Amino acid sequence: MHAAANGRHDSPVVTEREPKSRSRETTFQDDVSDPQVIEQTLLDLSARVAEDLRARGYAGRTIGVKLRFANFHTVTRDRTLPEATADGGVIGAVAHECMRRIVLERRVRLLGVRVSELEPAPEAI
Repeated sequence: MHAAANGRHDSPVVTEREPKSRSRETTFQDDVSDPQVIEQTLLDLSARVAEDLRARGYAGRTIGVKLRFANFHTVTRDRTLPEATADGGVIGAVAHECMRRIVLERRVRLLGVRVSELEPAPEAI
């Protein structure tokens, strides 16, 4: 272990690995309380995550949202689907469903959408 910690070992260097998730998030310039702004941002982020997944040939089963309030309290909610998807509409709908499980009691500072449990998309196989 001492030799490995000092860079003296025969283990191969791994420079690539399979991704575990894809996400997009945004921090608002000013904290937001307008539900329409939050909803539109959620849809935009969902579309961007879906685009990232398709560009890399992946689909994912678990879709989640991350919300940070103005006081920096952060909450997450997610849902796992029976089948993987890279469809922006599906990701947006599930992200919206996850958002409905969060009480918007304060202004929002950050909003994020994540897709995990990735697997190669059927079209990419």
